[in-house]
Amino acid sequence: MTIRGFRQQPASVADDPAPAVELDPSQRAVVELPVGVSAAVIGAPGSGRTTTLRELVAERILVQRLDPAEVLVLAPSRAAATRLRDELALRVGVPTLGPLARTATSVAFEVLARRAAETGTEPPRLLTGAEQDQIIGDLLAGHEERGTGPAWPDPLGVEVRRLRAFRTELRELLMRATEEGVRPDALAGLGLAHDVPEWIAAAEFAREYEDVVDSFRGDHLDSAELLAEAVLLVSRGEALTGIRLVVADDLHEATVATLSLLRALAARGADVVAFGDPDVAAATFRGAEASALGRLSTVLGLPGLRTLVLDRVHRQPPALRALTSAVTARIGAAGAGRQRQAGSAAGLVDDADPIQVIEAPTRALELARLARRLREEHLLGGVPWARMVVLVRSGSLVPQVARSLATAEVPTRTAVAGRALRDDLAALALIRAVDVVLGRVPLTPDIAAELATGPLGGLDGVQLRRLRLAMRQEELAGDGHRSSDELLVEALAAPGRLETFDLAPARRLARLARTVEGARGLASADGTIEELLWHLWEGSKLATPWFEQALQTGIVADQANRDLDGVVALFTAARRFVERNPGRPASDFVEELLGAEVPEDTLSPQPLADTVLVATPSAVVGAGYEVVAVAALQEGVWPNLRLRGSLLHPQRLSAVARGLDRADVDERAEVLGDELRMLALAVSRASRVVVLSATANDEEAPSPFLRLVPPAPGVAEAEAGAEAGRVAKDAPAALRIRPDHPLSLRGLVGALRRELAVVHRDAVLLEDGRVVSGDRTARRPADATRERGLAAASALARLAAEGVTGADPAEWYGLREPSTTEPVVDLTDPDARVPVSPSRLEAFERSPLNWFIDQASGGSTSTAMGIGTIVHAVMEEASLDPDADLRPPALEARLDERWGELPFESPWVGERERRQAGQLIAGVSGYLRDFEGAGGRMLAAEGGFELEVGVARLRGKIDRIELTEGGRVVIVDLKTGRHHPTRAEIPAHAQLGSYQLAYVEGSLEQVPAGTPSGGAKLLYVSGGTRGLPYRELPQEPLTREELDAFRARIAEAAEGMAGASFEGTPDLGERDPGSARRYRIHLVRAVSA
Repeated sequence: MTIRGFRQQPASVADDPAPAVELDPSQRAVVELPVGVSAAVIGAPGSGRTTTLRELVAERILVQRLDPAEVLVLAPSRAAATRLRDELALRVGVPTLGPLARTATSVAFEVLARRAAETGTEPPRLLTGAEQDQIIGDLLAGHEERGTGPAWPDPLGVEVRRLRAFRTELRELLMRATEEGVRPDALAGLGLAHDVPEWIAAAEFAREYEDVVDSFRGDHLDSAELLAEAVLLVSRGEALTGIRLVVADDLHEATVATLSLLRALAARGADVVAFGDPDVAAATFRGAEASALGRLSTVLGLPGLRTLVLDRVHRQPPALRALTSAVTARIGAAGAGRQRQAGSAAGLVDDADPIQVIEAPTRALELARLARRLREEHLLGGVPWARMVVLVRSGSLVPQVARSLATAEVPTRTAVAGRALRDDLAALALIRAVDVVLGRVPLTPDIAAELATGPLGGLDGVQLRRLRLAMRQEELAGDGHRSSDELLVEALAAPGRLETFDLAPARRLARLARTVEGARGLASADGTIEELLWHLWEGSKLATPWFEQALQTGIVADQANRDLDGVVALFTAARRFVERNPGRPASDFVEELLGAEVPEDTLSPQPLADTVLVATPSAVVGAGYEVVAVAALQEGVWPNLRLRGSLLHPQRLSAVARGLDRADVDERAEVLGDELRMLALAVSRASRVVVLSATANDEEAPSPFLRLVPPAPGVAEAEAGAEAGRVAKDAPAALRIRPDHPLSLRGLVGALRRELAVVHRDAVLLEDGRVVSGDRTARRPADATRERGLAAASALARLAAEGVTGADPAEWYGLREPSTTEPVVDLTDPDARVPVSPSRLEAFERSPLNWFIDQASGGSTSTAMGIGTIVHAVMEEASLDPDADLRPPALEARLDERWGELPFESPWVGERERRQAGQLIAGVSGYLRDFEGAGGRMLAAEGGFELEVGVARLRGKIDRIELTEGGRVVIVDLKTGRHHPTRAEIPAHAQLGSYQLAYVEGSLEQVPAGTPSGGAKLLYVSGGTRGLPYRELPQEPLTREELDAFRARIAEAAEGMAGASFEGTPDLGERDPGSARRYRIHLVRAVSA
């Protein structure tokens, strides 16, 4: 199975070995280690540890003629092992039985698989982190449902045990126990001995967990168990007996289990040479033993083990090396430290501005300036995108930073394994379709709309609405009564339903319906999940457009890359599921995937594109880049001094199991050390430039880590402009450009078009004898204006010829003819009427364009509007119930009955809005009780009316029609907003005037004939006056002259509403709601399609 746009990088073997590199004396000392000698090689970042490792392996194989099968190279992660595997294959250039570089887990799996083959038993299966998390979650949910399970301490109540963080710590605790050889009974004993009740409960849980896993078919082992079993076989001399040399890279990332494997191999006579630097350990919170290098002799049980230090840094010139040293100097020595004295190798010269600091008042501006810097390095410095990386402290920041950079035309990529597949939009769309195919979920209107507007259907909201209308019109024409929701479900369930529609949206949805129908046939024939997904993917026809988009740059290209990554990862997971579980149904895969919160490691091929990696520091272990940007360096974020493992203390278990006393250990100092290690890892990846960026405002402060930046020379601070730029001091004269140059195709198009607009304005003013320069009147020669215009037009023509979006005038909306000049309502038809809403009359008078946009688009909704609707309903219900309790608690109970209908971004927002809604209810309660106490009587609530005024059909609803004790009719309009008109504006208030006109014309059926008018009023319940919890703004009864004027006002507005064009109001203030972007964009001529 192949998806275009991706290719697997093979482990290549060169015909001839790659040439050796020149080593410094400290590196040469490692390569020339005698056979039979083990060593710990400690080197600062960039000192050439991996290079030395590569040359050591080449020396033993090519010069000392060691068989490659006798050499084992261990790397800390699969990505690092893959990279090292290819480098070793190129360097050694001889055939090998397998990859020279492996992870410890990979080696352990091979050992157990080979053992199973020899004994004729079923090979073990690796239990992934996502699977472990799901098993733990199921057990905890079962305990909660049945009221059983361990007696967890009070702080670990049901709410805590539902958290993913709790499951993660429990999984870590179980793995640490396995690594240390601590069985459940021993874990409970340690809990008693050290007064850790969490371990006692976890021990009971561990017993049940083991029983569940043991009940699975075949051996299911997690990585710690795999290594423990492999270590046992190696210790007995039953595996890896031919290994004579073990070389470990980045040993500071090794866990206890990996160190146990090294110890077992050393005990069987293998030489062990371990490379690393405790100062850049990134996985200590996962059990990595950063201090192992400093005490490796004891750890491996090798009294004669040597310690060698690499004394030169070959990656970083002096300024960058000083920055790394400033960070590592504040980290505990971890049994090492001499490597920190290494200086930059001779010949390394600092860049003009090797360390740059960006501080901006907002995160958006911070990332915009960072994007500018990256573009400068790429366009002016010639640095490939792939030689740059942006690092952030938390994985949750990765998507935000990647999107912002992509918007600024910096091509980005992120690690697929950084998110669960159920959180990937493209993968989730395929899974949703499989859900429907398998019948796991019914095809409801919501699901149908989700499929139609998702990647598989490809419709946008407007297209779906158009298709719904077309289906509904056809239904009504055939005397049918089904809703558009029912018709949409039928369209997806019956592939032939849409054949009668000659619409592009109908053809797309029909293709999706046929694809789903074909998948149902596969499912009924017991097709595998891999076959179902492939059928849906092929039917979607998305491979080609996504592939073509992914080859471009910008946010669309980045999204296409992410979508393809997600699809490939989904296929990889499906293939692995089918291979591991050939008899299980596809529905099991869907259920497991949707229930998994932990991202799975993926074996899928990764795109080899020239893009900037956005990741956390742990993703760049062993890698190097020319430019490293460390973004979002905020106080409280980096360093994050929250104690790790505070729920179940997995780190403490590792120490206690070895008999170490941690009572006096400053855990917060350890956490600070880990945070510094991650920063050291990040900045030490750079060979030319480090950019540190942060947001600084009243709410966010830069990280104190920024104080570690050495003082000038070598440090440059970004200018405070909107997007300050710089010109490389050593750049050729042809590349020296203005700091305000956009440095992006989209920005360049915008700048050129703006220049054309200015030139056009100046040319017009020249004809009148005036020109404008900036905002001041000045003189400018006509030929200079003409030259500027020609230059800008020529540049745009060149860009348009190259297909740059927005450069071709054909794409400019502002130059297009109107799509229609027909009026909204044809007033030449004597029966034509213009619908006029009392609440929207003033909106039209204020800005006809804004009114039309709201009418055409349906307007917008908000939480405040939803709250207002519920408060209106509470008042209506209480008004219609003669026995209603009008006190605030009773009305708030009515409010709470419907409060769940409102969506909120977070619980605290809902709580805040509920408190404010309580104030509104207090105002309603106060008004109703005062009205009742004054002897008034309600005539109607939410009463409707309709009347014709010229060509206008005035139609509306009135909140309350009241009859006062004095026998007068008063119309009340309830308002829940905070902003109210002044008393001087009330006499001309259009909504109240409409209600009074309806009363005068006899359109209020609820009002007895001949009842005198008491006028109308606005009732505001968001705040009171004169000691009342509400405010009344009355409009006196309109006179005959005022009513006639109001009729003319309505007629005039109706004629405008029926027109073919609508004028905007360009001079509204920045804070005016009418100046929102959805309105303002229609006042700009030169915008692109």
